[in-house]
Amino acid sequence: MDGRVTLESLRPEVVLGAAVEHTGLTDFGGRSFTAGLSIYLDDLRGEARLNAAGIVGQFQDLVRLLSNRLRFQRDLKAHPEIRDEQIAKPIVILGLPRTGSSKLQRMIAADPDAQRLEVWRLLFPAPFSADANAGPDPRIKLAEQFESTLRAHEPEFMARHPMEAHEPDEEVWLIEMTHESPMSSLKTRAPAHRAFTEGRSQRGVYDYLRNLLQYLQWQDGGGRGRPWILKSPIHIGELPTLFATFPDAMVVHCHRNPRIAIPSYASLGEVAHVMHSDDVDLHELGHDANQFWARQIERNLTVRRELGEDRIVDVYYEYIRDRPLAVIEEIYARAGRAVTPAARYAFERYDAHRPQDFFGKHEYSKERYGLTDAHIEKAFANYLSRFPRVNANG
Repeated sequence: MDGRVTLESLRPEVVLGAAVEHTGLTDFGGRSFTAGLSIYLDDLRGEARLNAAGIVGQFQDLVRLLSNRLRFQRDLKAHPEIRDEQIAKPIVILGLPRTGSSKLQRMIAADPDAQRLEVWRLLFPAPFSADANAGPDPRIKLAEQFESTLRAHEPEFMARHPMEAHEPDEEVWLIEMTHESPMSSLKTRAPAHRAFTEGRSQRGVYDYLRNLLQYLQWQDGGGRGRPWILKSPIHIGELPTLFATFPDAMVVHCHRNPRIAIPSYASLGEVAHVMHSDDVDLHELGHDANQFWARQIERNLTVRRELGEDRIVDVYYEYIRDRPLAVIEEIYARAGRAVTPAARYAFERYDAHRPQDFFGKHEYSKERYGLTDAHIEKAFANYLSRFPRVNANG
């Protein structure tokens, strides 16, 4: 349908119909998600300033998400035992973007006694066929093609946030299936959808995430004592919801100087936005990033005091960069887990094979995004006061 996709194709009835046609399924598990979907589509048509490639790309991505939803619902109906899966003691890594959290997640997830959210499973959590045979999984091939496309055509994105088909990444790729998470508005200009998501409880989003983790765990033969290694900055302001959903979670909060983290994130945001648009206001992008993440941090600081901090491990960027094994040992000790010889070997192997700048050097500046130290210090004043050590790290 690529040749027929236009801006007017970005309407609820069209993308929903395309997903139904693509899968041959009709049950989405209810239609409450269409409220957020409709608002997002309105933004895509009216605010996102999409170019031709962006229109097709957004359409395809929405059909992928909706097809995942249809297939997930198909399997839930056929296998109600999926909901009996226990998500036990996940390790959840969060913090401002660009704080070393991706490296930490990928190193820990190398442990053979952990559960990994590999990119191919994040892009396509549901098997395409309900009676898939034991042959090669077509989801893997598609994810490998996705990685190859990024490597060939988006090297700047890979330098900032490498996405490899067989490496873990953020569960926000699953959360997007709800159309109620701020994540969508962070990669495309969508102000109404941002306001919609920030103005509503995220409990339903987290419940859906738990169901998807149960689904993936069920596909993999059950938990067998292996914790999920989760990671996303989006959890920063949602600690009460996170703990309500995963009561025995261990949270790892990664810290870095926001004067560095925010411009670095804006640089990633720029690359993501220009994939879809020829009209990206870099100063708007920078100030939006500064204010959005500052709001999340303020919520985090408030709830940390209310919840107590005994279930949160605070780690710093320079330690993740320079002494990752010591960081992981501290996390495992707090989580009551042993670093086995097999795990240590896996951690060391990953670290040796993925040095900093493996996919290219990431360069950026505050000025490009209309930011100054004063802007960032004002927005993050309470954070800088609560964690003064971040002033020293880079």
